Amino acid sequence: MQVSWHRAEVEKFRAFYQLQRTMGFFSFASRGAAKKILLNPPKSFHDWKPKFFFIREEVLPIAMPFRDWTEAVLKEDLPIPKNARWYQQLTPTPNRVFGENVLVAARMSDQWSPNSKEVPVLKIGDQEAQLYQAAFATFGGSMGVRPLRDDEESWYEQIKGNFMYPVAGAFALPPTTTECAQFPKPRPLRSLTSLGKRLSIFPARSQ
Repeated sequence: MQVSWHRAEVEKFRAFYQLQRTMGFFSFASRGAAKKILLNPPKSFHDWKPKFFFIREEVLPIAMPFRDWTEAVLKEDLPIPKNARWYQQLTPTPNRVFGENVLVAARMSDQWSPNSKEVPVLKIGDQEAQLYQAAFATFGGSMGVRPLRDDEESWYEQIKGNFMYPVAGAFALPPTTTECAQFPKPRPLRSLTSLGKRLSIFPARSQ
């Protein structure tokens, strides 16, 4: 989505996508009347299970309420901002998987050395190009770097404000017995006995 003069905001995102719940998993579905801002979005992600992970509540820098997975998600009938200038100027962008350096240059990843004296940029030949052009397969450029200017902060210092980190000592104590207490009736885990019979196994809970 090429809108370099507008901030990405939750309210704008909601004009295109609706939160939905299926089998206890939350995802976003496109609103039928809204513009399609991604071309050929992926239908599924293979090998996702090894990448699935849990987050301890101490990691979150704010008190965040958790949605109950048994709670239904109400359908929102939001108006499509067809007359808004930012909406009219949107153009669809192809769906591509970017390398880490593209994400760093887009300020979406902090995987950059704090001591680096270089800045990640998109280049075509020896010339810098606008980063959004990396989304187009026909663009012949590639990621590279340029030296920091004398009056410029390191790239890490420029982007680190986009990310939240656990406070010092957040993991000093083991997880508390109140974690996951919002699930009074946890789903049973399924297991097979040596005879092939299915058993329901409920996780043990501390008293």
